[in-house]
Amino acid sequence: MAGKYVTIIVPGYSLLFPKDLPYLPNTGGGEAATLNPFDPQSVRPLVEGEWLELVGSGTANRYRRGGDNVVSVPNTPDGEGTNPAFLYFLEEGRYDAQVAQQAHCIRGPLGFEFRTKLCRSSGLSINSRVSVWDWDGGGASPGAYGVVRRALAAHSAGWVVGRVSRIYGTNDISVVYGLQ
Repeated sequence: MAGKYVTIIVPGYSLLFPKDLPYLPNTGGGEAATLNPFDPQSVRPLVEGEWLELVGSGTANRYRRGGDNVVSVPNTPDGEGTNPAFLYFLEEGRYDAQVAQQAHCIRGPLGFEFRTKLCRSSGLSINSRVSVWDWDGGGASPGAYGVVRRALAAHSAGWVVGRVSRIYGTNDISVVYGLQ
């Protein structure tokens, strides 16, 4: 299955482990408490391929964008994630999650492979570890994505999402999820 920024390569969507949870706006990252990220006309709509942190505990678990929604130095990812994060992915034509305002994230299995264009490929090579960062896609302000997104870039010290399995071109890579 493919979206604008992400394509599931292996094993195929039907064998993945998705989990729908409510979205919690990241007010510390500049999101309004009333933000509806499921509305395509929102100032910061969610897009397939973004990475959402799991926050809360017990029955109060939620997904949210982490980071501070800022890229301090142009063309440089900022705000590496330190919490577990999961791939936001919505099946085409599935509007129930939008109506219920549930974020649909893929949580496994370890070893699934996906191709993403929500990434910064500079400094990456095959087998490089990647983690989640604030990134605007680079280029002139407001960046290629139009707003800051939670995307993948070279790992520094944060939570490892996986390892690069292929580099297709600039900001276009495949990743095997869960490989530390």
